[in-house]
This record gives sequence, structure tokens and C-alpha cells, in this order.
Amino acid sequence: MYEAFFSLEDAPFVLTPDPRFLLRSKGHHEILGTLLYGITSQKGLMALIGEVGTGKTTLCRALLRELPKDVQSALVLNPHLSDIELVGTILDDLGIERRGSTKGELMTALSQHLLAAGSEGKTVVVILDEAQQVSVEALEQIRILSTLETATRKLLQIVLSGQPELEEKLKQRELRQLDQRIGIRCYLKPLSRKDTFRYVEHRMRIAGLPGALPFTRAAMARIYAHSRGIPRVINMVCDRALMAAYSARAREIAPALVKAAIKNLEGESRGRRRGARAARASWGSGRALVAAGVLAAVLLGGAAAGYWTGWAPPLLQLPGRSDIPGAAARPPVAAPRPAAAPPAAQPAPSGRGQRGAVPPDGMKSLLVQALRLWGVNEEMPDGVVSAWPVDAARIPDMVAIAARYQLSATLLSETTLAELRAIGLPALVRIGAGEGARPLLLRRIEGDTAVLATPTGEETRFALDGLEAAWNLEAWIIWRNIDLLPADPNQELTPTVVATLALRLQKLGHLNPPLPAGNTERFQQAVRRFQRATGLKEDGIVGPRTTLALSRVIGGRFNPTIGETPPR
Repeated sequence: MYEAFFSLEDAPFVLTPDPRFLLRSKGHHEILGTLLYGITSQKGLMALIGEVGTGKTTLCRALLRELPKDVQSALVLNPHLSDIELVGTILDDLGIERRGSTKGELMTALSQHLLAAGSEGKTVVVILDEAQQVSVEALEQIRILSTLETATRKLLQIVLSGQPELEEKLKQRELRQLDQRIGIRCYLKPLSRKDTFRYVEHRMRIAGLPGALPFTRAAMARIYAHSRGIPRVINMVCDRALMAAYSARAREIAPALVKAAIKNLEGESRGRRRGARAARASWGSGRALVAAGVLAAVLLGGAAAGYWTGWAPPLLQLPGRSDIPGAAARPPVAAPRPAAAPPAAQPAPSGRGQRGAVPPDGMKSLLVQALRLWGVNEEMPDGVVSAWPVDAARIPDMVAIAARYQLSATLLSETTLAELRAIGLPALVRIGAGEGARPLLLRRIEGDTAVLATPTGEETRFALDGLEAAWNLEAWIIWRNIDLLPADPNQELTPTVVATLALRLQKLGHLNPPLPAGNTERFQQAVRRFQRATGLKEDGIVGPRTTLALSRVIGGRFNPTIGETPPR
């Protein structure tokens, strides 16, 4: 939302490990140089240790970009693999054909490839992220892999990247041989005060900032004091401060805005804890919630655990306008009227529409109502989408609005009312055609009647057959992407995403252990079973509709639903 306001080309503080944004501080430069030396000199086992949020994954991705062309690499992001799955994943990432399915056969295939690569003067490196979560059995397999060598060189270079708990784990008696084989250890520390200032400006410049930095030095000093140089915390505070500045139309970010952003983030943390306590009490047994919380923390670094409990971000409390330099006055956005009592069932829409029935900001009003279903009690700032975004150029607007509140927005085309019932989430739809078309919010389904909200907040009812006849088969759905599931039909199912989906499908009873290591036929069969249970097309493909239905089931009672959804 704030990118255009600050003339940025990209969001500068997203929490994804984009190596473009890596600040080459002295510490980062030394670590990259050391690891590059260790890999190219075939030192064998190496370790990268750093606290949560210090940027280990980003550094690893930057390392991959720095590798010479004669170095083959594999990045293993899923720490929850068995020893045999680990070897299979390495083979897959290196593009090596699996010859057999036993561990011995997989190891033979890997050894032959390493010998061939070595004879051609090539180096092979495997980077294992989140190594502190890897099982003892899989770490022992890492030790065995590190013994693949000739008389003069190590055939496989391995980088273990993890939190300080990794070193504690390596002290266990059964892992002492692995610990002794680590020849290089690098420690990634938080940024200094000076580097924190450089980091903020570096990310803003990479994102396309053309002019002066909006953060004052006093504001950046407050950011450092709160974050203690942890890049992930810096990103969260800066992103929220930029959002607050955009909402206040402030071109300069002073300490007051940073203070408001920090207060907002701390409020979210308290909200997550309260949500967790409420969920434990309502579920009756803590075991299910503990399992869900551990799963979310393991797969998503804990960032999504609050989403599991149904937490929604509180309203960002901005400082008084006199505290905000450069803030321009702007009129408040009128809130939609509260929903009135449901009128009597109306005849099916004709499709001819009613000219003048839709206010100029009808789409924006409906979007406000949709967001309120997710606990967002904020009005939209001026300039957001006010009409149905029918062309591709407007789609990012809706996505950005949802992302502002840690939500996602997905446009479904050529969809049916049966699919919306299977997905089970409220949807923004458009009734009629041409200039007379009007947007409505599908709130719930009661028997053979659909209950929709108008832009003014009133409820109107349509017979389902009449609604489907007049509906233009497009729908916007706001949803909470707990597990960072794929909503793009062209998005590749990475091993990490497959592991996340497989764990969810197993919890829902559609997949028996052991979990598949990739997008296998067994995984696709589990997807088909879930699709059959929810009433979706059984194609075994994790597309937008399947993703949305799965998000509704995962969220349980904390998600708004349209009711009468099929069993899971």
C-alpha cells in the first residue's frame, strides 16, 4: 500500500530471504568469504550459527548466488526429513536420477555422481537450513555423507545452518563424531547500531527509493534500540512504521511513528498469547493446540502460530497529528451502515441491474465489511480500489490491501456457486452485467437461499438458482494464509510446501504416515481425498480452490464461513 506513496518499486521490508536485500556488513562479508573458501577448497563440513531472525537463510541464498559456475548446489529447507528422505531430497535437488528406493541404492547413486563430478573438476555443496531441528538420525546421515571422500579431497561439501541450539545438539554423545568433523564454524551476530542505519537505507534504496530517506536518524535510533540489530525485527518495525506514515500521509518518519509501530507489534504479540489461551480453554484438551502450535512454529518460524489461534491485528494506534511531521489533513472515510434485519426473500436478480443503486465507493465499503469479518476494524484510506477490479492491473491493489492486515486476497474466475460452497469462505461477487452490474458480499447460505450484504451494509436474499444465473462467475475471497500455501496455480510445489500440506492432510485424516518427500502420487491421492470430502473437483492439484478450502478447514472456528460447508 505504501510503495507508491514513497515512490518505491518494491516492498523494502518483506520477511522473505531475498538475497538482493542482504547488507554486506563486515561480518556478513567475512562469513561469505569464509564459506566460499571452505566450499571451493573442499573443507567438507561447515556450520553457520546465528540467533533467530539474524538472516541466516538470506545469507545462504546469497552464498548460492556467489558460487562459481563449476559448483553444483542443493538447498534443503525442510528439516523434518528422515535419513532416507534427506538423501532422496539431495538427489532430487542435484538433478540425479533415483536408482532404487532403499537408502543403500540412493547412497550409491549419490556416490557415483560425486565421483563423476570430482573427476570433472566440479564441486558439490549441500546447504541444510534450520539444522537445529534436524533429527539425530538425519544428522548421523549427514556425518556419513561427509565421509564420502577420496585420498585427497572431500567429495561433498556440507553447510549446516542453524540457531545456537544446533551447537547444543551437537554436544550429544551420539553426535560427537559429526561435531568433530566440522572444520569451519561461522557465527552470524546482530547488526551494530551503525550497520542498522545502513541496513534500513540499503533496503529502501534496493526497493527503488529515489530521494531522501523518510526515517529520521532519531527514528532509526529508536528502531535499533528496540530491535537490538536483529534484521527480522528491524523489518517488522520499519514495515509497520511505513504503513503508519502512509495512513497519516506523513512523508517523514519521526520517533513518534516508530513508537506507534512498536506498540502495535507488541499488542499483536499479546493478542497472540491471549488467543492461544482462549483456544486452549475452548478446545478442552491442550494436546491438539500444542500440536498445532508446534507445527506452525516449526514450519513457519513461529510467525504464523498466532494466525492459527484466529488472531487478527489490532488497529494501529497512531500518535496525535501534531506529533507527525509532514502529516496532511484528510477527511475520514465514512463507515458502511450496520446490517439491517434481513428483508423478505427477493426474486432472483434479473441481470439488468439498477442504475444508481451502487454508491461510488461501493467496492470499498464491501471490502471494509469483508475485512471486519476477519477482525479488522479499520477504515480504508483514500485512494484504494472503489470499483470492481476487472483488469489485471488492479489485482495487485486488492492483494496489497489484504496484505496490510496480514491477509491474502485471491480472485477466482470461471468459478461456480458449488465451488464457493466447497471453499466455505465469504466472497465478494458481482451480480448482473454491463453498467448495471453491482458488487455484493456473500455472507452465508441458508438452505436454498443466499444472504448477501450490500455496500450500504444491508442484507439482501436471493434464491441460489437465480443467483447463479445472474452471477458473472468471478469472486474475490479474503483469507488468512496460515501456512503460506500456494494460491497461484502456476506456483511450484517446493519440498517445504509439500511437507506443510502433507502434515495438514495427515492431521485431517487424508494421508497416512510416513509423509511423502515430494509431490508424489501418494501425496496427490491425499489431495484428491480432501477434494472429494469438500466437494471440489478431484484432480489432485493444489490450486487456488483447494488452497482456500484447506485454509478454511485449518482455521476452524476462527475463520468466518458462509455456513453449510461440506465435511472435510
